[in-house]
Amino acid sequence: MLTADGIFLGVSTKPEYVTLRLANRHGLVTGATGTGKTVSLQVMAEGFSAAGVPVFAADIKG
Repeated sequence: MLTADGIFLGVSTKPEYVTLRLANRHGLVTGATGTGKTVSLQVMAEGFSAAGVPVFAADIKG
């Protein structure tokens, strides 16, 4: 979700956002099976796309 604060990622003790002007062009998300990596990347990709940023994502398995 895109907001004035950036791309909403979720809530820990407070809402967490990725500020668009501070976002890097590349990223890596790692973790065990079932920990929400794909969902997190989908939220970020949708937010960046809504902000007009071209998005490419690869979900490599195996």
